[in-house]
Amino acid sequence: MDTIRQVLEMAAQEGSKAISATKKEGISIREKSYKDLVTDCDIASEKAIISVLRGAFPESAFYSEEAGYEEGENWLWVIDPIDGTHNFVYGLPGYGISIAGVKENKFIVGLIYLPETNDYFFAYRNKGADMNGKKLSVSNRDKLAQSMIAYDNQFHNHPLMLKNFKPVIDACFTIRILGSAVVDLCKVAGGVLDARIFHQPKLVDFAAGALIVEEAGGVVTDLNGEKVTLNSASVVASNGRIHQSLLSVLNKG
Repeated sequence: MDTIRQVLEMAAQEGSKAISATKKEGISIREKSYKDLVTDCDIASEKAIISVLRGAFPESAFYSEEAGYEEGENWLWVIDPIDGTHNFVYGLPGYGISIAGVKENKFIVGLIYLPETNDYFFAYRNKGADMNGKKLSVSNRDKLAQSMIAYDNQFHNHPLMLKNFKPVIDACFTIRILGSAVVDLCKVAGGVLDARIFHQPKLVDFAAGALIVEEAGGVVTDLNGEKVTLNSASVVASNGRIHQSLLSVLNKG
């Protein structure tokens, strides 16, 4: 486990260095789909991360945000080189690098690195989760009316996103839209946020963060309460204490 952690941290560091070096030269931005941006920093980070992982685990398969799927054996590495690209492009705080290791369709290891704060969030299945070596624990709030919930802003991607927004606002204490799935999941694992809702996530959005939340004592399911898989079309990650109440709100009507 320690060796894997060292490799993942090194991969994230190299990704971050690639982002900084590319940014100094001026960021090139394009819209790859409606309201979805990609920069040359994303591409540079992705290449750097894959290079480190391939060097350490040469037979691996890869699934990454920009490059897509590359066949291999043993490990499947799921990579988001910059999650929170829109924050990054506009100069808002809050983006991260996410790397998850999958074996036999199970999330085994996850690392999220937040370059702006130099924080590493790490989890290994059945071994707990930590931030920079300090154990992570989800919040102990057990009432939805006292909870802070993170939401996505991609309302155009799924009809339930807007439909569910008002009921969640009414049921919880407050909602935040921070613009980065991986940052939000780190906040849930660390007990700052109480839940994060995804209506149509990409695998790269939650692969590492879901494991980190679970290993910090939280619960992660789809909207139907089923265990999250690589193919899940929705994800709700919470401290566990408000999980059923939140699912009930989301599934009304």
